[in-house]
Amino acid sequence: MKKLLLPLCAILIVVTGIFVYNYQQHVRVSNASITFTATADQPTRLRIPMLHIDAAVLGVGATTTGQMDAPTSKAVNSPYWSSAFWYQRGAAPGEMGNAVIAGHVDRVGGDPALFWSLSSLKTGDTLSVLTQGQQEVRFSVDRVVRYPATAPTNEMLAAVFGPSSEHHLNLITCSGVWTGSGYDERLVVFTTQRA
Repeated sequence: MKKLLLPLCAILIVVTGIFVYNYQQHVRVSNASITFTATADQPTRLRIPMLHIDAAVLGVGATTTGQMDAPTSKAVNSPYWSSAFWYQRGAAPGEMGNAVIAGHVDRVGGDPALFWSLSSLKTGDTLSVLTQGQQEVRFSVDRVVRYPATAPTNEMLAAVFGPSSEHHLNLITCSGVWTGSGYDERLVVFTTQRA
């Protein structure tokens, strides 16, 4: 019994240390004070069977510079690395327009995050979004495009976030080469709602 006590104490100390570190390093969303009213169209889960993704969707707004927010954390096990982020100021998936859902490509330390394999999607692949009202909205991939992260063009911003008379869902993540302060590209998967 005494032989087991020391290893059990060591494991307990390590687990407690990880918990405390993650709690202390957790960074809150900068727009946490902004509240949005939940609607039946609000996405709750993103499912991409080909990539084995079935993830929670968190609503986000814009940063102080007007860009789509993507919360981060210094905690290795933060839910931000395994969650997707829906831009609440745009269309909801299934509504007319360009709905946008982002996700991180990697987590602190460089380990894979939710959208690590997003670039492997191809034209015709399918995905779906489950809404607050329990409706499953299905989409099909149209194309996968890489854009430079610095100085995005108005054309690129309009294609991803702008108005549309159709029902689109655009998935976005970081891509390219790590520059020390971020990635030099953005990967966008453009999809259209299926009947």
